[in-house]
Amino acid sequence: MTSSGHAMRAVITTLRVLETVAELQPVGVSAIARATGIPKSSVHRCLVTLREADWLTSSSTDRTQWVLTGRALSVGIHASVEGGLREAALPTMQRLRDETHETIHLLSYSRDQGLVVVDRLDSDEPVRTWVHLGARVPMHASCSGRAVLAHLPEADVDRLLGGELERFSENTPADKQAVTEDLLTVRKSGYATNNCAWRPGVGAVGAALLDKGGRPVGALAVSAPIQRYDEERAVRLGALVVEAARRIGAKLRST
Repeated sequence: MTSSGHAMRAVITTLRVLETVAELQPVGVSAIARATGIPKSSVHRCLVTLREADWLTSSSTDRTQWVLTGRALSVGIHASVEGGLREAALPTMQRLRDETHETIHLLSYSRDQGLVVVDRLDSDEPVRTWVHLGARVPMHASCSGRAVLAHLPEADVDRLLGGELERFSENTPADKQAVTEDLLTVRKSGYATNNCAWRPGVGAVGAALLDKGGRPVGALAVSAPIQRYDEERAVRLGALVVEAARRIGAKLRST
């Protein structure tokens, strides 16, 4: 086989490993080898290559398990366009950004991937907030996550809040009881709020995007530097994000 043939085979093998991790994550070397028929030594080399290229990383809960990075998720998001979510949301996102002059984040939710940022429209203010595309967002600590949790079945909420909840700041609701109590408020108002609970210096409001069956498929959030965020503004932004999420949901349900 020529050198170019060897190189092509190596690329194909590496892509097979990447695809297998995407399908089975979190997954270890032995499971990847069984699923692909690729020797463990070759699987390990591919994993190291993909880690160095920032496509894969070790699971935060088990260093022997492998998962996709935000970079890989972002590429997948742009390739699949999340079933039309971005197209359905973009006009409303633009209108909401123009109304609020703050950064608008669109997030996709699935049981397997959790909550992932799939699009962003930046504020036109000189000081603004920012989250990179493909970022995984904590369910308990973010307004988007709690907006989604408020629409999930109790069994799913228990599963997502069952482990140890990471504390990002003194404002993070880092135990199940605190989160579930907040969900009662979210269900009444239609939106969740965030006062530096996830990212320092950032306030935000978020509402869930619902499919035809009333299940959450994502969330819409408005985030602002804490200098432009207080309880009174959170109420105003909350009303706007609820209406924006309603419009996007209606568009999703009509397609």
